[in-house]
Amino acid sequence: MDQVTCAIILDEESVLVTRRSQHMPHPLKWEFPGGKLKEGEKPEVCIRREIREELSIEISVERLLPTVTHSYD
Repeated sequence: MDQVTCAIILDEESVLVTRRSQHMPHPLKWEFPGGKLKEGEKPEVCIRREIREELSIEISVERLLPTVTHSYD
């Protein structure tokens, strides 16, 4: 099972969501930005790296939210 992180990025009353490419699994679906943890990587390190790679912005992690387990069909 892959472990992934996502970020809920807030700016006043706005929330950042991103749309998946048409060439990705689950094409054109909306999601919170994030990605897969590398082996031994902490979630807060992973999410800062993923946001930097995907969106070219730096974020700080204020708190971690509860873990959710999900299986796709």
